[in-house]
Amino acid sequence: MREIGSEFWLDSIPNEGTIKSPSWLNLGKDHRLLFSGRTAIDYVLRDITTKVKSVYFPSYCCSSMLQAFIDKGIQIDFYKVIFSNEGLEYIVDYDKSCDVFFSTSYFGFSSTVMDSIIKVFKSKGTIVIEDITHRLLSEQPYCNESDYKVASLRKWFAIPSGGLAVKQKGKFSRQTLKLPLSSIINTKINAMSKKAEYIKEYEKKTLIKESGKENFSEMYSRFNKSLYLDYKSIEIDGVSRSILSTIDIYTIKKKRRENASYIHKAVKKFNNIKPLISNHDFTKDCPLFFPIRARKDIRDALKNYLIANRMYCPIHWPIPNEFCLSTDTSDVYQEELSLICDQRYDLYDMERLVNTIGGFFGTI
Repeated sequence: MREIGSEFWLDSIPNEGTIKSPSWLNLGKDHRLLFSGRTAIDYVLRDITTKVKSVYFPSYCCSSMLQAFIDKGIQIDFYKVIFSNEGLEYIVDYDKSCDVFFSTSYFGFSSTVMDSIIKVFKSKGTIVIEDITHRLLSEQPYCNESDYKVASLRKWFAIPSGGLAVKQKGKFSRQTLKLPLSSIINTKINAMSKKAEYIKEYEKKTLIKESGKENFSEMYSRFNKSLYLDYKSIEIDGVSRSILSTIDIYTIKKKRRENASYIHKAVKKFNNIKPLISNHDFTKDCPLFFPIRARKDIRDALKNYLIANRMYCPIHWPIPNEFCLSTDTSDVYQEELSLICDQRYDLYDMERLVNTIGGFFGTI
């Protein structure tokens, strides 16, 4: 049986060309397709004409989201993101003085958006940057009050690179952008192509060498490391631009909603885990993952059991090194596990995933 999760693969490589962005990415007055989500944050900060000294940031985040602020010497203050009965709760100091309020939402569920909080900070004249990565394909992918939107497109699609920066009003200032290094992009494309071959051979039950997997896994790792070394002022690569122009966004949304809905119903039978987000509307929400909450003493063991069965469900996220967390905030990092529900898979795969989780609980 084929593996579930881990990096996207690429079955074919399209020809590059000068192609316009698809209409579903026209989310504001102006937008840019860039190398990564980190690139998009840096691009937005360069567009802001006033001096940015401080940002108010969610405590539940990927460390990569902080890098552009750290590189510019901007003070980062955190507001708490903790568990609540519905899923997540934001403990925000509305009197907080800051130049930028950074908001996000989680996993594609409308119950996690910060729109009402955004409006408060916007009313005070604070610049609002909204990370819309997780809500990108939901019915309402952003808050109208945000000044800027940023997203990592690589999280959703089989593309070598991809970030999005959006300006709600007016045009972006002219910034010189460079193309990604061909060696870096070719490393990612080769990794994605080799993984596609690996997946096909495995599904045909052909005898394959695990060394082949080690080879493309190393390529993925090399590309991901490059994102940290050089991410500023780089546009999206031509192959990714071409792929985005031909994506069947309707089918992707439909598959993700069906898969997540199946998981939501199926995991209710387990006593040791529960959906992290309790309120869902799969007619409007489009999940990036289906997050569950597992006790600290079993979360990592469950993740490793799934890996042993070729199911690669990530944790969002490792605790960033930049700050210390209170117990209620660290709980979110230590109990979350993201179940795969993306467009590569169907309901049969979701049944396998849920049954494997059941197998784990039969061992403890």
